[in-house]
Amino acid sequence: MNTPENKKPEAAKLGFFRQYFRALRFYFITGLLVWVPLIVTLWVAWWLFKTVGLGLEGLIQRGYDAMHQFAGRVPQLGFLQDFTYIRGFGFLIAAALFLTTGFLARSLVTRRLINAAERILDRIPLISTIYRAVQQIRDVFITREGAVFQKTALVEYPRPGVWAIGFLMSKEQGTIQNALGRELYAILVPSIPNPTTGFLMFFPPEQVVFPDLSVEEGLKIVISGGTYQTGTASAILAKARSESGATDALR
Repeated sequence: MNTPENKKPEAAKLGFFRQYFRALRFYFITGLLVWVPLIVTLWVAWWLFKTVGLGLEGLIQRGYDAMHQFAGRVPQLGFLQDFTYIRGFGFLIAAALFLTTGFLARSLVTRRLINAAERILDRIPLISTIYRAVQQIRDVFITREGAVFQKTALVEYPRPGVWAIGFLMSKEQGTIQNALGRELYAILVPSIPNPTTGFLMFFPPEQVVFPDLSVEEGLKIVISGGTYQTGTASAILAKARSESGATDALR
């Protein structure tokens, strides 16, 4: 017969197992979050090495094999058959090519040659579209010193009095700003836990607060769902409130 006294040990055991599995789940997720950045970094590094490094290595090796075969048919070029290809040599040539190109690209003559080559590519229908798209992606990471997110921002969203963390994408004034006839900042309000997706919004400068947070700290707050806190949380909140008061006064 199940009496209240008999049910208490069973409830205690059930509560113990729940806490135990909850703790296991917590440790598993914590360990996963520790390893994920390292795994992703190694995967991206390996992909770049395999695609760029080994890809050029294979291309140079095939070129060497073709040269070797051509030299076998032409007696005057027979001396080329004396060269032995060493694996890894193509990768070194590719690295030297990148360094030399970077050095020469700083000169005026080389820049003119590059511009002339780009004008030729712009006239080729399909190639021009792909080339311009890759150029735009490159410019995002180079012209802004490698930062897609320029600053961490706070904006009132989705209604006044509710603050959302966002990232300044651009202060440049373009077609949208000209159409509306006012200065606007492009702010990405990210989704959680993936900060690379979200809503792109345009706010007047007076409605944007730039807290004392680096972009890295802002990303940590978003990815952690707000559980990550910095030592300047009180200062950030005070500044947000003061800016909110200033915004209300402007309204």
